[in-house]
Amino acid sequence: MRKEAAPPPPIPAPIAAPKPPPPPRALACIEHPSIDRWERRLRSSGHVPALLAEPAAAVYLPRVRRTFRKAGLPTSLALLPVVESAYRRAARGRADEVGLWQLRGATATRVGLVVRGRRDQRLHPYRATRAAARLLRQLHRRYGDWPLAIAAYNAGERRVDAALARAPHATFWELADAGRLPHGTREYVPRFLAVVRIVDGARGCRPAPATQLVRTERRAPAAATDARPQTTAVAARLAPDSVPGL
Repeated sequence: MRKEAAPPPPIPAPIAAPKPPPPPRALACIEHPSIDRWERRLRSSGHVPALLAEPAAAVYLPRVRRTFRKAGLPTSLALLPVVESAYRRAARGRADEVGLWQLRGATATRVGLVVRGRRDQRLHPYRATRAAARLLRQLHRRYGDWPLAIAAYNAGERRVDAALARAPHATFWELADAGRLPHGTREYVPRFLAVVRIVDGARGCRPAPATQLVRTERRAPAAATDARPQTTAVAARLAPDSVPGL
């Protein structure tokens, strides 16, 4: 009797390459040496806790956080006014920037605020916050990356788009290291992220490489519509040359 041949052994499935760990969800988890430098500087000055202990920040910050939570955005973005306006509702910048969020008139109108004559909704802290949330959501969808979105909030989309036109796949950190963004913006982003670390902490963050980013797929940029100055008069108060120990 003829024996049947034994079936061939199964072909082993290819071993899949390990997937890279996902980027951190929290802004406090973003790592870069320039953030470390700003964190040391800000901690040594004690300026951030003192500012947040002032009555205006104590009143506005919790509600601003709730607004961002309801919008599905990182609540740490509520700390941007620390850098923008020192949480002063009526703060005014050098080039038409007004309010907690230092929005320019054209930008404010684009995201739904009324800026006409004596009626300026940029001075309304909560309406301006909702508008800033809409703007930051648009910028994140445009760039797919929080450091780039925050850079565009400071410098304007045109400047970020121009930098990316020369280096289409670059991160914010690569653009900053190459000097393709204004100096003020190169310092603005890590300074803000250092404020986030100080206030919100980095508990629960996994160890990450120095250039780890909060990043998603970047969409093709739409036509740029705003070009904010790289700093505002109020934000300049937090610049290293103008605040003692900062």
